[in-house]
Amino acid sequence: MFKFEEGEQNIKIVRRHYLVILPMIFIIFILALTPIFIYYFLISNFLSLSQDFRIIIESFVSGWGLFAYSLWLLLLWIIFFIEWTDYYLDFWVITNKRIIDVEQKGFFYREVTSFSYTQIQDITVETKGLIETFFKFGTLHVQTAGHNRDIIIKDSYYPEEVRTLILKTQEQSKAI
Repeated sequence: MFKFEEGEQNIKIVRRHYLVILPMIFIIFILALTPIFIYYFLISNFLSLSQDFRIIIESFVSGWGLFAYSLWLLLLWIIFFIEWTDYYLDFWVITNKRIIDVEQKGFFYREVTSFSYTQIQDITVETKGLIETFFKFGTLHVQTAGHNRDIIIKDSYYPEEVRTLILKTQEQSKAI
């Protein structure tokens, strides 16, 4: 994906917190179970109808309904895979010479940005709300000279520790 420079060593890989993906997994799980609940709700409401009509509904649901449910599960699996790919392939690599920001923007589009410690002008940590404070994750903003935008990693593990590590490594790189 990218090559390290001569003498460059990997110090830390920073990823997004796992709690960020859990709500999406929960929603997909609920959406996967919803057709089953709808089916049982419809069958229980049609119990009072004639036996012939009930057999027609059950045969339709067992044939085309199973096919439609399989397509629904396939669609949910694809959505999960897209979200997981975006979650897993967004990360920072902190080395002793630079920071490499890898951002996956689709299946076939990845943006890799690297900047040295001399370009860093400001590092901001944003922690919003009770959940981010309690589970110690937040957003890191690194403002650099030479880039027209901030380098951001959302929902990273222990952002204060990462900020401290970056500042410490920046001081060590100035001393060399």
